[in-house]
Parts: sequence; C-alpha cells; structure tokens
Amino acid sequence: MPRSTRWKRLTLIISIIVGLTGLNYVTYYGMSYEHAFYRVLLYVPLVLGTFWFGIKGAVTIAIGTVFLFSPYIMAHWHGFSLEDFHAILEGVLYFAIALILGGLVERERKKHKALVEAESLAAVGRAVSEVAHDMKAPLMAIGGFANQVSRKLDPDDTSQKKLNVVIQETGRLECMVKEMLDFGKPAEFQLKRTNLNDLVQEVTDGIRPVAEKTQVVLDTDLDPLLPPLMLDGPKIKQALLNLVMNALEASPGGEHVLVKTAGDRQGVSLYVMDGGAGIDSEDVENIFKPFFTKKSKGTGLGLPIVKKVVEAHRGQIFFHPNQEKGVTFTATFPTRTN
Repeated sequence: MPRSTRWKRLTLIISIIVGLTGLNYVTYYGMSYEHAFYRVLLYVPLVLGTFWFGIKGAVTIAIGTVFLFSPYIMAHWHGFSLEDFHAILEGVLYFAIALILGGLVERERKKHKALVEAESLAAVGRAVSEVAHDMKAPLMAIGGFANQVSRKLDPDDTSQKKLNVVIQETGRLECMVKEMLDFGKPAEFQLKRTNLNDLVQEVTDGIRPVAEKTQVVLDTDLDPLLPPLMLDGPKIKQALLNLVMNALEASPGGEHVLVKTAGDRQGVSLYVMDGGAGIDSEDVENIFKPFFTKKSKGTGLGLPIVKKVVEAHRGQIFFHPNQEKGVTFTATFPTRTN
C-alpha cells in the first residue's frame, strides 16, 4: 500500500473515532438513543481499519477507542450498576469483534497471497522452462565445438587460454540452464521410505572437500533415533546440497557450518546453520523468490527449488538469525505424508 494512501486511510479512521467520541462527550447524558447510535457507528472505523490494516489495525483501533471512552465511562460510573456492567461488556465485545474480524481478514489475506504466489510461480516456471530449452542446444554446441578445437591446439598455443575461458563459462551456463529446467519441471516425486540421516551423510561427505578448500569447518549432529520418512531421495539431496552450499558460501574461512537433524512423533526437522553475516532486513521477504540473488554468479533459483521440493513433501522451510552470527535454515517434514 502506498504511503500516501495509508496516511489518508489512517486520517479518515482517526477523524471518525475522534468525531464520534467528541459527539458522545458533548451530547447530554440523558439522550440515550443518541449515545447508543454513536457507539454503534464506532464499528465503522473498526471494520475499515481491519480490512485496510489487518489484525494489528483492528487491535490498535479497539485500544484507542476504549481509551478515549474510558474518561466518559468513569465520569458516569454508578458503582457497578447494570448500566456500568453493560458498558464494560460492550467494551469487551468490541475487543472480541476486533480479534475475530482481524483473524478472519488475516487468514483470507494469507490464502490470497498463497494463491497469487502459486499462480506466479507456475507462470515463471513455464517461462523459465521455455527459455532454458531454447538455450540448452546452442550451449551444448558451443561447448562441444570449443572442446574439439581445444584438443587440436598445442598446449602452448595463445588461443588455448581463451578457449578454456569459453569452455569454463559455457559449463557454468549449462549448470544455470539445468537449474532453470529443474525449477520449471512439474513436481513429480517417487517416494520411498528413507532415513534423512543417510541423505545428510551422503551430501556432507561429498561436499566436504569444498568446505576444506574454503577453510570452513563442516559439522553434523544427527539424531540417531530419527523416524523414517517417505521421501524422494535424489530431490531431497539436491535441496540439501543447495542449502549446504549456500551456508558454505556465506561463511568466511575459519567459521563453522552445522547440519543437524532432530525428530519426534510429529515429524523431522533439518537445520543448516552458517556462520556468515546474516540476511539484510530488506531482503527477508525476497529470499525464496525466483531469480533473487546478491551473488555475482548464480540464477537465484537455488532456494526457490529448495522451497518447492520441501513443500512438495508437505513440509515447511523457514529461516531465522542466529544469536551471535549467521542464519539457520530449518526444513520440517511430517512423519506421514499421506
């Protein structure tokens, strides 16, 4: 919502509340019908505030309205008479309506947001898949011809270095195209009963040389009593590889990256903790959005693919800053997926 629109709506709500409160104070106490009418009209700014600002707006309006009316109630207090009890009950009802209405609005907003995101991701996936398919054949041709020419040149040829750059960059683009194709593919999974610890061990063993090269310590803390899950092993391994690689890239030399698992009757949790600088507050909302990246190289599809894989397993993924430094990404999986 634009700031100017927000302030206009806020000004309208405040004006209605202050105006109705003022009328209540200046109207003669014995004019009961008028006072009742003013109190009913106070539900108008409550409804407007809830639809415009959500549950926070509803609660704030309820608190502000009750605060403004409190002096009037106290000035006409009759020692907890029936009229006093009715005034208190009306205030409690006002708060209850604010909470209920705010909760309903927030739920509908989340549903609408999830629907829009799903439709947007589907459209992006189709577009990405088409672009990737168009790029795949030319890149393979470039890489293949470059390799053929490179093999025919002498190692000391001045063009060899240039061809190596072409081959290297073509390989990088082919990896990017593969990521784009993986993101654009529909979520088709072959689920098998799997122990998540085994997948974690395979991924960390394979990526440990990368950690040693960057002088980052890669540790694991695996729950030995982890219940088995119905998982698509290769896809979970790819998602885990993306998470661990991101953690290694975010962590400077000498820091630790920890991959941890924990389980209970409800499900299994996977934690990937890095020792990096963390995530800027302005980037929090964009972390799982396609093509968002601050890396010099990459497509920005790594985390969206992770999210897609985890949610296809009826799981959830989220992150939070660590107490000292770095970020922890947490993926949770239900014990039963059907």
